[in-house]
Amino acid sequence: MKRHGENFISGALILSLGGLLAKILGALYRIPLTNIVGSYGMGLYQLVFPPYILFLTIAQAGVPVALSKLIAENNQLGNIDRSRKIFRCAFIFLAILGAVCAVLMACLSRVIARFEGNAETAEAFLIVSPALLFVPVTNALKAYFQGNMNMLPSGVTTVIEQVVKLAVGLACAMHFMPDVHKAVMGAVFAITVSEFGSLVIMAVVYAVHRKRNPYGSGISIDRKDVRGISASVALLAIPVALGGFAMQMSQVIDSVMVVNLLTVPNATQMYGLWTGPVNSMLGLPIALSSGVAVSALPGITKTYYSGDKAALHASFNTAMKLTLVISLPCALGMILLSRPILSLLYGGLPEEEIYIASVLLSLSGLSIVFLAIMQTCVSVCQAVGKPYATVIIVSLAIVVKAAVNLALLPRPQINIYAAAISETLCYLFATVCVIIYLRVKVGLRTDAVPCVIKPLAGCMLMTLALTLALTFGKEVFGGTLGTLILIAIAALVYLLGIVALRTFDRSELPFLPVKQ
Repeated sequence: MKRHGENFISGALILSLGGLLAKILGALYRIPLTNIVGSYGMGLYQLVFPPYILFLTIAQAGVPVALSKLIAENNQLGNIDRSRKIFRCAFIFLAILGAVCAVLMACLSRVIARFEGNAETAEAFLIVSPALLFVPVTNALKAYFQGNMNMLPSGVTTVIEQVVKLAVGLACAMHFMPDVHKAVMGAVFAITVSEFGSLVIMAVVYAVHRKRNPYGSGISIDRKDVRGISASVALLAIPVALGGFAMQMSQVIDSVMVVNLLTVPNATQMYGLWTGPVNSMLGLPIALSSGVAVSALPGITKTYYSGDKAALHASFNTAMKLTLVISLPCALGMILLSRPILSLLYGGLPEEEIYIASVLLSLSGLSIVFLAIMQTCVSVCQAVGKPYATVIIVSLAIVVKAAVNLALLPRPQINIYAAAISETLCYLFATVCVIIYLRVKVGLRTDAVPCVIKPLAGCMLMTLALTLALTFGKEVFGGTLGTLILIAIAALVYLLGIVALRTFDRSELPFLPVKQ
């Protein structure tokens, strides 16, 4: 059992680190891409993603998550043939569903583009549609290895995919400039190329694995097998699919409402600033907090079903503490240093656009904390067997976001800032609801002092240090080097504060994402 637990934690760490590195590469990709194609070009590029990801959510239908879990369970019971049957059925299903979604997006490309308010994106939907076939098949192969407790292929392939997208996308964008439309289409083409590359890599790895492990090669699948497997997969996949669909609708709302409701002539340009530079900055701490939190959560499922309430409370609070320790300083740092950070990274943008992006980042900075907490709580709900509750909560939060967008976006004095306000309120609403739900229905509560007060105190020390530095050393900390020094000072002061306040104690070490 100890060896199994170590394998699980190390596997979670591989996936978390791979996902984090992929997020960093994705953010690094958007920085030079924004400087090359400008805010309008990024607006076109980012308009492609919400419909594409929504179609991708449908194309996968939550099956990869269910597949890895079912394979792991059957392997544990020694039902290797059953695992192979489940994989074959899921693989064929995902290939068919992915192909259908790819054709559907290609046929509806013009309709989707008009619905979003910019007909120039129609070509992009045609270019990216083949990826709707590649990604589900690739993720089926990844799920196979994850179910067999081999996380390395998934982690490595995810990183390679981002490297390919970065190299091909930037090369195409630079080649086609100053034609912004062609440059953006080249960057979109890089998505399809990178996803195809991932499929090829995973197919080769799987072929080598099957050659070395030829067990189960002669198994057959009848109708009874298909019915049983379909029921098992659906039971696990449906809540995952609904949750993913609900989360993605938040981005679709922005892509449709921002461009269509803004009363300014450069709506696509404003959308590009919001979804390009600003969302890139917001996404990095979310990737870090979710990765670390996930690696601390396996004990929650075990302790919940064992009935050990004290251990359940401890593991939940450790996960929440990890989430807040990471997300709080990132949020405050983004708010306080939004202008210098964006000037450092997006120097190719006009000063006026950097100012607008910095205000957007400051307004939406707290959403980092709310989204990080919500993601951890969603994982906890799944761990204790209550996945549908979070689907309902997220759906209600999306209604809140849409209502705020509808009320504020058409107002010229608020303009694009309404998108940042609505996102922050959306995640705040969802966070409050899911915390209340866990308290009432599961009996989990957050210990305020260790989980909230101590990380917040460390953040206040960091904020004080930054305020003093910016007040008395404004000339010293100007420019690229000064911004980097400010970030280093903030990190050092915060870490010293966390250590001095003894935020973590020895009893929590088993829950932390490190090998003991």
